[in-house]
Amino acid sequence: MTELKIVATLIIKNGYNREFEEILHFIADESRKESGNISYEIHQDIKNPLKFLILETWKSQEAINEHNLTLHFKKFTDSIKNKIDTLQIDIIKKIY
Repeated sequence: MTELKIVATLIIKNGYNREFEEILHFIADESRKESGNISYEIHQDIKNPLKFLILETWKSQEAINEHNLTLHFKKFTDSIKNKIDTLQIDIIKKIY
């Protein structure tokens, strides 16, 4: 079984900082409860407080697929609509 990492970079629109941090805490707390989750970290850029990086580690692609169907993930995606300027999501695997 190959662990996979998700690296999500989000730049939010100005004025949503507090609300966005609350929803990030919610998605992290709920995702960490999932059996397929190994880790879920949230980072904020020091120079640009509107830029966030989410680092997730999952046991498998199946675990990611299950995560994407959860109510908390759907709530998260619904709550960030129209509040972000940039979203980039990469799924990576360790090769060495």
